[in-house]
Amino acid sequence: MTSFLDKAKEKARDTVTTGKQKADEFQANRAQADLFKQLGAAYYAEQRRGAPHDEVSRLVGLLDEHERAHGPSTGDQSSEGPGPVGLA
Repeated sequence: MTSFLDKAKEKARDTVTTGKQKADEFQANRAQADLFKQLGAAYYAEQRRGAPHDEVSRLVGLLDEHERAHGPSTGDQSSEGPGPVGLA
């Protein structure tokens, strides 16, 4: 029979593990959001200022790598409801 302290230690370990997983997921989502922000700026620069397409291609590649490493974004909106302004 496990003691109360053993159960408390196990629960504490589980809580720490869950917290670390959530922190890692948050950091991955933040990194992805930053890549999307950079991609938007690069695309705008390409379309409106004549910047070369190289930066857009590089950032799309980084986003592809990020998705392979971390899976699809958990912050994506569902397919229901309106999309971003101007893209509907």
